[in-house]
Amino acid sequence: MTSNPQDHGLHLPAALTTFAAGGFGPINRLLLQVVFYPKSLTVQEFDWLLGLYQTVCPPDRITRFKIDELLDWSDLHHPVLTRSARDAAAAGRRWPQFEAARNRIRDGRALDAQLWDGRTMAEGGTFNLHVCALKYRDTGLHWFVRFLFPLDFPANGLVHVLQTLADNIVHHSGHAGLMISFLPDEKDAAFTEIYAKVRRFWGVDLDILDLSATRMHAALQPPCWLNAIGHGFAAQFGLTASLNQLGKVPDIAVLDRRYGTIFALGNHPSPLDRNRLPIELSQYQAMAQAMDGLILHDIGTLPGDGFEANETATEDWLGRFASGAAWAQLRGLS
Repeated sequence: MTSNPQDHGLHLPAALTTFAAGGFGPINRLLLQVVFYPKSLTVQEFDWLLGLYQTVCPPDRITRFKIDELLDWSDLHHPVLTRSARDAAAAGRRWPQFEAARNRIRDGRALDAQLWDGRTMAEGGTFNLHVCALKYRDTGLHWFVRFLFPLDFPANGLVHVLQTLADNIVHHSGHAGLMISFLPDEKDAAFTEIYAKVRRFWGVDLDILDLSATRMHAALQPPCWLNAIGHGFAAQFGLTASLNQLGKVPDIAVLDRRYGTIFALGNHPSPLDRNRLPIELSQYQAMAQAMDGLILHDIGTLPGDGFEANETATEDWLGRFASGAAWAQLRGLS
């Protein structure tokens, strides 16, 4: 099947969208995301990403920015500017707030740059762009780009963003769909609740880029609704033949792009509610089989009571779509 997935809207159960409150409100929230792992990033591509974000985020939701050189978020309309940002503003450069980030890219340094609407957990959905390069002495730079969206963002908008990225930036891989984010200050309590959610809802990703991003030059995220695999990555790891077979699987759309191929598992993001025996599960299992042993693993134990009480739980969750996966039989919190 090669047709584009359609925007059917999301119909999500309250058991997935409702979270417990901490001292200042919910400690988790459900969002939509697009995550992309470039092989590298130039200053021109960084500026292009800012422009792409402007096309998908409402103007009144682009309100704050953050860079390594600032201790906290700054208001875009009353910004705290570095010296290089002041020089860029005087020269009339677009997005002068990010001039220090551009210098980091030119110099091959680590980078963390974000745009955000300032919406807290208690305020529901959020828009966010996060461009990051993690740097290690032995392995160099590891890039990721993440777009976050509220649940009412159209599903075909996720397809548009991932397709546009795959048409313009050479990449290892990427993915998009449902994701649970958490309040960092309440990480253990948040992941205790998350464990119970993902035991039932298999189609939901977790916010673990701090653990996974450095591995994505040689690994793939477990199957999501949308899965992008770079042409170079597929050739390097011998995936081309197995990926080509996915076009024969019912309800998997294959979207060929300039620098990679996107595989859409069904017409919209599905939580894969195991209480309802989702028929879409077979598509995710086919995708896992085509990934041929490259699914992310060995990231350590995730926090929270459920993951910590079951020493294999993190690995079982990562491998939940593999043939004979143990995740369905794992005993834990309910």
